[in-house]
Formats: sequence, C-alpha cells, structure tokens
Amino acid sequence: IQDVAGLAKTQLPIEVADRLVRHFNAAHIAGYVGLNAIGQGSPYSKTYFFDHYNEEAKLLTPAEMKEISRHDMDNSGLC
Repeated sequence: IQDVAGLAKTQLPIEVADRLVRHFNAAHIAGYVGLNAIGQGSPYSKTYFFDHYNEEAKLLTPAEMKEISRHDMDNSGLC
C-alpha cells in the first residue's frame, strides 16, 4: 500500500491519488472484518472495526459505502 500510495501521489492528479489511497486503506481494513476464529466469530466486526476506522479516517464516502453495502463484511464479504 505504501509503495502504491507514494507512486500515486507523485504520478496522478491529486484527486485521483487521494481516492486511490482511501480505497486501498478501506480495502485493507475490510480484509480484517471477514476473518473469523474458525467459526467462533470475529473480533473485527464491521460495526466496531470497519465503521470506526472509516469514520475516523474518512476513507469511504456515504455514496461509496452504499455501493459496497450489499457485501456482508461480517461473513467473508458474501453477497
């Protein structure tokens, strides 16, 4: 993520680079949400992990959140 972020910030228009980095960071955080402890549930829920960091870092806009809302992050991203 850091390599792509650095390259994006130097080679792309700032709006595109910022959006790309936000999306990479959101994808990284979302990757933790679907993890589970072999059927025991996840310590990283969408509500208490993803939504918290999304709000704190302003990663995805409400419109972008609506676009991904059909994915069930708490259950491995199943639709």
